[in-house]
Amino acid sequence: MFANTIAAYEALPASMKVRLAGLKAIHRYSARRRVIGSPRPKLTEGQLEETPDIAHPIVRTHPYTGRKSLYVTAGECIGIENIPDDEAVDLIAELDAHCVRPEFLYRHTWRVGDLLIWDNASAMHLAICDYALSERRLMHRTTVIGTVPF
Repeated sequence: MFANTIAAYEALPASMKVRLAGLKAIHRYSARRRVIGSPRPKLTEGQLEETPDIAHPIVRTHPYTGRKSLYVTAGECIGIENIPDDEAVDLIAELDAHCVRPEFLYRHTWRVGDLLIWDNASAMHLAICDYALSERRLMHRTTVIGTVPF
């Protein structure tokens, strides 16, 4: 599943855009959402040590198009710098729910031979294990190093 975070940002009221300007969310990789029943293994202690908390702008600017998008996910984002925890968690949840509204979502239905490419600077994504585990599946992943969110 994919959510268009540029469209989600653009659909925000002007007052919310002003409120979010300059705010940074604290991302914790180990707090990421897991799909129930996912066959993906949990992170090892070594992997957890390599992924410390990090602050990123809630509104990021695409490094090539200059368009603004939301960069916040409930669960993974555990707080917002300089905002009380309860208020921060509520705002993160509100923004996350906004991003996954139906008008911003695309759910891919896999077919033999499909190739899927997305832009991490403007999309939220979540792998859904909606295929039979008995089916043979071959996947190749290539990741291109991007810029630090700004």
